[in-house]
Amino acid sequence: MTRPTDDRAIQAIAEALSGAPNGRAVCAALMRLAGQALARFASHDEAARVHAQLARRHAERAARCWRP
Repeated sequence: MTRPTDDRAIQAIAEALSGAPNGRAVCAALMRLAGQALARFASHDEAARVHAQLARRHAERAARCWRP
């Protein structure tokens, strides 16, 4: 992602979470709806590829930070 794109996404997320009683549920809904939007702009295959790539990165970061 480019910096202006990231900035716009950060702003959208901040607005969505502002005053949300359950930020966790809002984040999950944002992820789901963003995936649906990406599928409309690109394709379902592209959306699935991006989701898998991001999930893999998240899992790698989580594994590095894991502590018993």
